[in-house]
Amino acid sequence: MGIGDRHLKDVGPSENELGQLLVSWRERLDPRRIPGIDTQRRRLRPGLTQQEVATLTGVSVTWYRALEKGQQADFSDGFLQRLTMTLRLDETERGMLFRLAVGRTPEPTRLAVDAAVDDSMQALLDAQLPNPAYITNLWWDIVAHNEPQADWFPWIPYERNTMRWAFLYPEAREQLVNWRDDWADPFLAQIRVAIAHNPESKELKKLRDDILAGNQEAAELWRENRSQVHPDGDIRRFRLPHHQKEEVPVKIMALAPLRNTQLRFIVLMRDWAPRQP
Repeated sequence: MGIGDRHLKDVGPSENELGQLLVSWRERLDPRRIPGIDTQRRRLRPGLTQQEVATLTGVSVTWYRALEKGQQADFSDGFLQRLTMTLRLDETERGMLFRLAVGRTPEPTRLAVDAAVDDSMQALLDAQLPNPAYITNLWWDIVAHNEPQADWFPWIPYERNTMRWAFLYPEAREQLVNWRDDWADPFLAQIRVAIAHNPESKELKKLRDDILAGNQEAAELWRENRSQVHPDGDIRRFRLPHHQKEEVPVKIMALAPLRNTQLRFIVLMRDWAPRQP
């Protein structure tokens, strides 16, 4: 994404409310708590740089600088949502970002709900402590989770869909170790099988189309036509946020409640088995 040759109109300093907010939002962040920021190679100081924000939102630093300067352009909802997560904006701040950037209020961000997820199901999630655990619906919206899940996945308040996060947010590549082979490839294989089993689902097809349109590598992998039903038993590596980039091998335990087999009950268990050299 970039400005290209589009005509841009500069806004005077006193009028550039969006730019002033963006500067204050990025300068208040703790870089140690943001996946993808190498705090060992930069002088530790509060806030993110323009370059870091640009990288984490998938745009050029020239493009992002123009945004902070108040130059007008067409901003996609996808970019504004990535910026919301990168800057860790709350719902009020997110509304300000959309209103000042595109002149409208966004749809509220909230977890999906499912009638099958009741208090007993939440209690089962909480019983998995200290392992992160969560439940997704057929098209991978998170409908419930426990507290460790929120610690491992700080993006949950900003993006409720695990597949969209994995493919459309640059931060995912920092947390999912060996992103292309161990995560992206099997995730797409699961989406392919889910669509084959549920061809009437508009949500699954939109999920596929949005991912393939928004991620070139995903489009390339999709053409390989792989299939995978579930990740149960797979061991993959995850880089923990807020923990000095600790890498944790996890075994994925995937279950389905009999009351609604379209739900996925996922537990991420640390794999303590010694790795082969």
